[in-house]
Parts: sequence; C-alpha cells; structure tokens
Amino acid sequence: MFKKYMSYNFDKKVKIFISLAITVTTLCVLGISTFSSVKIVTEKSGSLAKIQMETLANDYQMNLSGYYDMAKGLMMDEHVKLFLKQKDRTEPELLKQVGQTIHNNLNVQSNINFIAIINVRTQEYAYKGKTSLAYAGLESKIQEDHRAGTLAKQGDVILSYADRYNNGEEYSMTLYSPLYDVNHVKDTLGMVCINIRGNLLEHMGDTDNAQMPLEIMMVHSSGEIFSAGDKSLLGTGFSCLENLRGEKGEFKKDNSLFVYRKMGVWNYYLVGKIPYKALYIDSFRTIAILCACIVMMVIAGISAGSRLVRYSYRVVEKVVNGMNRVSEGDLEHRITLDNTGEDFKQMEQGFNYMMERMTELVDRVKFEQHQAEQIRFNALQDQIKPHFLYNTLECIHWQATSKGNEQVSTMVKALANYYRLCLSRGKDIISLKQEISHIENYLTIQNLRYGSIIESEFRIEPDMYSLQIPKLTLQPLVENAIYHGIRIEDETRGKLVISAEVRGERAVISVSDSGSGMTAEEMAKMNASVSEFDENFGYGVRNVHKRIELFFGKGYGLFYKMNEEAGVTVEITLPAGTQKKEGEDHV
Repeated sequence: MFKKYMSYNFDKKVKIFISLAITVTTLCVLGISTFSSVKIVTEKSGSLAKIQMETLANDYQMNLSGYYDMAKGLMMDEHVKLFLKQKDRTEPELLKQVGQTIHNNLNVQSNINFIAIINVRTQEYAYKGKTSLAYAGLESKIQEDHRAGTLAKQGDVILSYADRYNNGEEYSMTLYSPLYDVNHVKDTLGMVCINIRGNLLEHMGDTDNAQMPLEIMMVHSSGEIFSAGDKSLLGTGFSCLENLRGEKGEFKKDNSLFVYRKMGVWNYYLVGKIPYKALYIDSFRTIAILCACIVMMVIAGISAGSRLVRYSYRVVEKVVNGMNRVSEGDLEHRITLDNTGEDFKQMEQGFNYMMERMTELVDRVKFEQHQAEQIRFNALQDQIKPHFLYNTLECIHWQATSKGNEQVSTMVKALANYYRLCLSRGKDIISLKQEISHIENYLTIQNLRYGSIIESEFRIEPDMYSLQIPKLTLQPLVENAIYHGIRIEDETRGKLVISAEVRGERAVISVSDSGSGMTAEEMAKMNASVSEFDENFGYGVRNVHKRIELFFGKGYGLFYKMNEEAGVTVEITLPAGTQKKEGEDHV
C-alpha cells in the first residue's frame, strides 16, 4: 500500500495526505469532544444525584425520626402507662382516654393511616385510624407483618413496607416500637404500631420532577431491598451490597451509575440508580449535531485543499521541467514564475541562483583540474632534483672521511639517509622497519648536535617490522618528546623508548620519554585537541593524527597518557595485519 502511494505523482500524494490529515484530525477532535462531553456530563450528573440523594435522605431520616419520637412520646403519656400496666380487661373510660391521646397524634401527622397500642398481657388494642380496626386487618396481620420487618436501628424498632394492611389496597410503611416500664427498662409492657401511608415512598420513586432521573430504592444494611419503585424487588437481595461503604459515595456497575447515602442512625441506605443511557442522551444529540458540522467542514476542507494543490503543483511542475532541461546539459536555462506569492518567488530566485553557482563551480572545477595536472607534471620533474642533493651529500661525506673527520662524515651520511627516506620514492605508506631506520638517522643527527644526551631503546618484535604505516609518523612524535618532554635545549639527559605490539585487532606503536610529564588537565586537553584545530597545539602532531584517520578511518590515531617514568607516552593505534608488499604504492 505504501509503495503504491509513493508511486503517485506529487499532487496526488498531497491530495491524499491532506484528505487523510483532515479526516484523522476530525476524528481525533470528535473523539476528544465525545470523551470530554461524556466525562463532564457524568461528573455533573453524579454531583446532581449526590445532592438529590442528600436531600431525600435527610427528608426521609427526619420523617422516620419524627415517627420514632411519636412512639416514645406515647410511652410517656400517663393514660398509656396505666393502660399498659393493666393485667385484666381495661376499663372503657381508660380506653377512651388512651384513644384520645392517639387521636391527638393522628392530627399532628396527616399521612398516618392508624396508630395502635397493644398491651402484651391482656392482648388488648387501643386503636385509632382513618378506617376501622377490622378493615385495617391489624389483628390478623400484625404478627406476619412484624416478622417480615427489618431491624431499623439499634434497639428493637422494626420497620416493614408491604400491602398487608387495609385489604391490600396500597403499600404502606409500619413502625413497630416496644414500650417499656419507665421504672424497669427491661420489662416490655406493650408495643406501639404506627402505619404510614406510602406517599413518601411513592414520592421517592417519582422522578418526573427530579433534577436527575433516579431509580431510588431503600436498602437495609443486611442487603435486603426494603422499598423500591419496582415492587417486585421488595424483600430481594441487593446485588451491589459490597459497594455500599461509608456514609455516602458512588460506583459504576451494570451500565449504570449508582449514588448512595446512609440514613444517619437508621440501618438503611438510600440508593439511586441512573442508567448510562439516561446520562448520555443529551450528549449524543450534541455529538450528532457536531458530527454533521464536522462532515461538512471536512468536505469543504478537502475541496479547498485539492484546488490549492492543483494551483501549487503547476508551479512545482515548472521547476521540475527546468531541472530536466538542466539534467540534459542546458546550464544556461532559467525559470520565471508569474502571479505567485513570495514563497514561490524565493523558489524561482533559489533555482536561478543555484544555476549561477553551478556554472561558477563547473568553471572552477575545470580550472582546478588544469592546476592539478600542472602540479602533477611539476612533481614528476621535481623527483629528478633530489639526485643532485644525494650526490652532493655523498661527496661531502667522502671528503670528511678522507680527512679523518668522522663526526662530520657521520652527520652527513645520516642526513643523506634521512632525506632519502623522507622522499621514499614518492610512496605515502612505508614499512615500520623503514620508519625506524629514519628515526635512527634523526637521533644520530640530534646526538651529534647536543652531545649524545639522548638514550634510545627499540622494543620491537621482528614480525612487527613489516607493519605498514604512513610515512613520517614517528619523527614528529620523537621530535616533540625531545624538545618538550626531555627538553634537550636545557641540556637535560633523557631516554626514548619505542615499542610495537599487537592488541587484539589493533597494532599499537608507543613512543615514551622520561621527561617532565604533564598534569591530568594538560593530558586531557592534548587528547581533545589532537583532532581539532587549535593554534596553540603542534601542527606536526595533528598532521600525523589526521593522516592516520584518512588512511585507516575514525577510531585510529594518537592517544597521550602518563608512563611509569613520570614522562609521557603517545600511543599510535593502527589496524593489525595492515601488511603491504615491498614496493606497493599508496595514494
């Protein structure tokens, strides 16, 4: 696929690229927008649901506490106390007085269906309600309803929510609270039963006017669903009980967001469930509108991009045609781009300037080639001239010998050999043996000049003499060691040691002196400067390093370090096995 794309013309490539770029960017923007919208809606919905649950929980807790306080208040009434202490059948007058007390409480809370006080000894009922005792079905259903209830809070308060009373016409909540002897708290004298109309629970399940579409249920701490809008759930287990931790919180499960709040001291949680579908429906509408707008923008962008590419490519085509003419040899060709912007004008100027420079460079190359040929011719002529120098030095040598001046004879002979090896018949690479011979002649001359104060030692295995190295590699390093290490001009005696060995795949030639050495900082600077231009650093040493790099590549060359004699050792690293036959030339 990529190869096919690369085979297209430039304008087609750009059109495809622009189309893909706009499409991918659009999809990214759409994805980010969708994610952000959903995240914001989820967070906002969660916050609204928490506030709503907080309000409902406080409202419901306050109502429950009011009914519980009513039950405790009845226990403190004197007529109720007398009624509960009766061991035989209660006098009608006392029952009438207790009924009046119950009636007064009914007037306080309009949503109470009935209140009944039961004497556990006589099994008598003091009852007042909106319907008769028989219609309410209290006597026949109280035991069943009490057993089906749940422990509402610490103590013996029981709550039930069912349609057992009032002939099953409606669901109602019933609170059962034991009544104790105020003087002997452990003695249960009776029980108060308060049946509350289910309008509060119905209101909890009614989400039409709520800020969020919550499906609310009341869950006991044991996991039993106490009340819910869906009556089929009553008495069943809540599947997410393990997620109800702490006083309040939220969690996600089964494609829904759950928000819960514990109802204070009561053993119940108020749980609200919001399906994701209800959360995201507004976001989906917004995203649909956004998608439609983006699609239109993509179509408009691709259309505008295609037109721009077609226009731009006409300009590029002129440049390409101009380059084709140049490739055919027409170096005088120039281009003109009309009705274009500043950027294409720069392209025109750049192309024409490039052609001007190319013409100049071609002329310069021709001139330099002519010069190179002239230099090569002159060099061939200059190779004839050294013979005159050799013959002259030989003549001086024999005259000094005939007159018995051995010192002059030796110096002249060494100088002749020195120059002969410097020229090396025009070769750039010579054997290590030839280079050592060159150094011996050089040391002979220096000892004659300074009174034999330079001691030298060569530690070279016989098979290392055939190693091929660039000509005049050792002489600049030996000269550097004599003048800057041993400091011969100060008449300081010293020793030079030249060694050669193979280390793995590298051949290492070492030149060590017994001179004054260097500091660590000077040594680091020397190694850093060996391959970089530094006007304070020796030209000869850098020239040696550069020639080795040119012949053998990076990684080979010079490296300075301290030696055991407190002097300096320079190591020359070359490829091991760099052998050349005698007489083979190197360019």
